[in-house]
Amino acid sequence: MNVADTLTGEHGVFHLLVEQLEDAAEQCQTIDELHRAAAPLAISLLGHARIEEETLFVPLEQRLGPTGPTQCLRHEHQMMDGMIRALFRVRDPETMRQAIRDVLAITRRHLAREEQVLFDAARSALPDPDLEALGTTWARARGIALPE
Repeated sequence: MNVADTLTGEHGVFHLLVEQLEDAAEQCQTIDELHRAAAPLAISLLGHARIEEETLFVPLEQRLGPTGPTQCLRHEHQMMDGMIRALFRVRDPETMRQAIRDVLAITRRHLAREEQVLFDAARSALPDPDLEALGTTWARARGIALPE
């Protein structure tokens, strides 16, 4: 299982969660409803960033150096982490809706950068056996049992 393909697949889930949160943010009335609506995407993105950095960024940086495509993407992960965590400290529904819109905007841009730049860079820079081994590492981290 190629890690770039696997992470691309995970992105499909994030695109769905982004759309769902965008719809929910306009329908939710209370801060508690907004917090509940934001939680699935928030939790998923935080976990995804960690796994992505461990299973793809590190090996890619070993090959390309730390100033390659991962430098900007790491910075975006840090920004998104802070923005996501801040969502759950907001107590005003209108402020929360704006914070959600901000998170959704950076999430869309970030996913596009990874899909258009990072995954292609990984496919070009890392040999297929390495991509496959990293996919296995990803599966273990996600608790997915692969056939032997």
